[in-house]
Amino acid sequence: MTAPKPVPTPKKADLVTASLFRIEWKDGAVTDYKARDLRLACPCASCVEETTGRPLLDPRSVKEDILLFGAELVGRYGLTFFWSDGHKTGIFAWPMLRQLAGLGTGA
Repeated sequence: MTAPKPVPTPKKADLVTASLFRIEWKDGAVTDYKARDLRLACPCASCVEETTGRPLLDPRSVKEDILLFGAELVGRYGLTFFWSDGHKTGIFAWPMLRQLAGLGTGA
């Protein structure tokens, strides 16, 4: 039996500019996320089909220069973001944000 993976834990999370969000992880990693990349990765029911996981958000509908107005903690397990297009319903769990960093969304 394998041990469960530890949940990635942030040390600090900040809006650097309206187009860049940064997370400093407790393990020393630092991840930068572009606002548009985060918007395209939104996991909410408006952006992703709940039963199949199929993306519903058309990337062409998200402006290249979309801005990130801020972020808010959701309990102890993640963040929700507020974008210039009015969207604000997605909950980005810490493991998802760490996975996005590994897939090239973060730098």
